[in-house]
Amino acid sequence: MPHQIHLENSRRGRLAPRRAVNAIITLFIVLVCCLGLVCCRGNNAGIAAIGPAATLSATSLYFGSYAVGATAGPKILSLTNSGNTALAITSITLTGVNAKDFAQKNNCGIALAAGAKCSVQVTFKPSAAGTRTGILNITDNPTGSPQAVILSGTATGKYPDAAASPTAVLSPSGLNFSGQAVHTTSAPQSVTLTNSGTTALSISGLGVTGANSSDFVQNNNCGSSVAASANCTIVVLFTPSAVGARVAALSISENASGGSQPVSLSGSGGGGGGHNVVLSWTASPTSDVIGYNVYRGTTSGGESSTPLNSTPINGTTYADEDVTAGAEYDYLVTSVTSDGVTQSAPSNEAAATLP
Repeated sequence: MPHQIHLENSRRGRLAPRRAVNAIITLFIVLVCCLGLVCCRGNNAGIAAIGPAATLSATSLYFGSYAVGATAGPKILSLTNSGNTALAITSITLTGVNAKDFAQKNNCGIALAAGAKCSVQVTFKPSAAGTRTGILNITDNPTGSPQAVILSGTATGKYPDAAASPTAVLSPSGLNFSGQAVHTTSAPQSVTLTNSGTTALSISGLGVTGANSSDFVQNNNCGSSVAASANCTIVVLFTPSAVGARVAALSISENASGGSQPVSLSGSGGGGGGHNVVLSWTASPTSDVIGYNVYRGTTSGGESSTPLNSTPINGTTYADEDVTAGAEYDYLVTSVTSDGVTQSAPSNEAAATLP
């Protein structure tokens, strides 16, 4: 029998077993947990969030010092749905003491898919001298709604002098080219560069940068400067060099106060010239096979040692869309076991010649 320690109750002369004391201690700890003073549930870092989650690129935007009546910005705020279900957006509004000194426009719509993001452009046009403040409110369905971003700026009251500067505004803030066949060129999309300032905007550089910059090309009529209140057009074309997502950015170097934000460029490459090769094979009878790898070459026996697929294919068909008209391709297939590494001997070779 386990040894127990008893406490005497001087009023009733009864003995309280140790488990009663333990129960009191346990109750005390539970109460402390409820007050948030002790972490009773352990480390939850590995538990994935369920539902939408709003992530902002900044919690405050400061516009600096500008003259009364002059327009500053826009400053770009990104809203990302870092959850795993759609984020529903009810409203994006401006409130606060000097809310009328700020304006916003956005491309967020009414919902963001999991992993998607949108942009909110905020401008500042002070109506009186001194410190001016406002709040950008994003009302949505994740916990913590509405998300609030503090807006602030200073008005000098010296309009003609302080306002004598160029301001670069790019619209839209991003271009997307989807489902473009590899090695073919998309229809053009355009970006407008507007100088909303009161002096000429000098342009020292305009080009495409980023991971897949060679897949995008731009042409423009902007020249070396844009007059006050004038605009110019930048035309962008997309020619994907490979299947899958392709990203870059349109960047402009100019003399505007605060500079301009780059325009995001994105696209996806599909089957070249409308062609593809569809492979099919018989499933392996081995019980621990989790998928298949497909290898391709341009000569018989010359298949690459790297599979076309990034993860084992869960099925018995595969469409190779990164192909060129008139070319010949040779394929092999292997099965992959449950360790994700061990593979079977290759299948017989299959060849395809595109028209």
